[in-house]
Amino acid sequence: MGRWVVVVDNMEVRASRWVVEEYVESSRVAESNGIKFYVTGLVTPELEALLARRGVEVIWDSRSLCNRPDSILLDLWAEKTLDPLEVWGARCFIIGGIMGDHPPKGRTRLLYEKYPYAAKRNLGPLQFSVDGTVKMLAKVLKGMRVEEVDIVYPVSLEVKGYLGTVTVELPYAYPAESGRPMIAESIIRLLERGVMWNESF
Repeated sequence: MGRWVVVVDNMEVRASRWVVEEYVESSRVAESNGIKFYVTGLVTPELEALLARRGVEVIWDSRSLCNRPDSILLDLWAEKTLDPLEVWGARCFIIGGIMGDHPPKGRTRLLYEKYPYAAKRNLGPLQFSVDGTVKMLAKVLKGMRVEEVDIVYPVSLEVKGYLGTVTVELPYAYPAESGRPMIAESIIRLLERGVMWNESF
């Protein structure tokens, strides 16, 4: 197992296409940066099967791994911002698996009781998607400060759908590379097909 672990604690009841694609993309980004990735929380047999087909691991006993002082729970409402100096003393990073809350409702706070020993940190004042959070975290783990990361918010995309090209605005921030938001092609394909975050298979 690598130096760091990222655990997404799923809080969505539906095993939607959007949930699966965000978790698959998050896993890809984490693993490509040498970070072990798991999904935990509200995982139905359907979601577990869908993730397993895509190579995403589910862990059931996340508290033994992450409810400890060397863990950090990433929360938009946390008082302190994650600092690259403190990540070297951390082992596990917890992300709330939340889709579609705009404006944000602060549901990550529901995880405070589950992980009382984990420190709470934010990634700045903007709400990121789950995979966007993993991409931001990867940059901080490489030594970048949150305020140094190029961020696009809100994100406007020209999407070619069944009715032609339309502009879709996503109410989330994404880290950017060369000025372009780091959105997975799989998410763009969902938008092209008109699939929204809560649509089931």
